[in-house]
Amino acid sequence: MKKKDKMKVNIICSGLILLLGIFLFSATFLENMKPNLLLYVLFSVYAGIKMIEFILTREKDDRESLYTSIACILVAVSGYKFGTYDTPKVLGITLFSWVGIMAIIKLIKLDYYHDRDDGMFYVNLMTFSLFILLGLLTSINLYYDQSVQLLLLAFFFVVNGILSLAETGINYLVKRNKFKSFKI
Repeated sequence: MKKKDKMKVNIICSGLILLLGIFLFSATFLENMKPNLLLYVLFSVYAGIKMIEFILTREKDDRESLYTSIACILVAVSGYKFGTYDTPKVLGITLFSWVGIMAIIKLIKLDYYHDRDDGMFYVNLMTFSLFILLGLLTSINLYYDQSVQLLLLAFFFVVNGILSLAETGINYLVKRNKFKSFKI
């Protein structure tokens, strides 16, 4: 697959993650569903999107999508063990754990860009910082009623999709030489 097509696949997958969050905002029929179960289903869908992205855009040095997919699968599988426990605690711990795993994955990507003196290091550093802040604040504030938990999860997935889409879009513009002086 050509580099241009790989970037398009990355943009489409980032857009799907954004649409996942928008779907949560608009799906009023999900208010009766347990937020625990919903979160595990969302992580399963997220894992599927990232696995498809990895398969279609396979590069020899970049395995971020594969690692993200594995992290999402691990969190989704943990739902079988923790699905019946107290919802706010499980949601908070699950989201916090996933953000921690994702932080390690994103640090690997940051190191990849830093070692190559790539200007995308700064873009990824900014999105990494925002992701960590968003994840921590969201996981702390999941102790309200079910409708608020659903809105917080929707907000988390929308902002995560926007960060991913912005990161991929900037990378696409840089690779198309729209910003010629972006190299360090």
